[in-house]
Amino acid sequence: MLKTALILASTLAAATPASATVDRATAVSTLAGLYNSADVCNLSISKAKVDAYRAANTPAGDALFNVDVFRATDALYTQQKSWTKDQTADYCKKAAANVRTLDMGL
Repeated sequence: MLKTALILASTLAAATPASATVDRATAVSTLAGLYNSADVCNLSISKAKVDAYRAANTPAGDALFNVDVFRATDALYTQQKSWTKDQTADYCKKAAANVRTLDMGL
């Protein structure tokens, strides 16, 4: 599960420019990865750019979108509790690359 979440979050985020509209699952995964990496990796991520990404990719009338983003972020935090220092460092390296790819940095 851990490996799947890492691969999913990194692959989807890296493949999707911040300005592109994506499917719901990709948007949820990308946002969860951004929120998690900002906290865990202490990355400087633009709130305005994340908010714009969220606005562009929230399906109209989807009342549970924010709930699903929260749940996905919480799942990453929960998984990370069992990670080794090396796993966390690897995740943060990939997360930093994704933030650059998405042009979400400050």
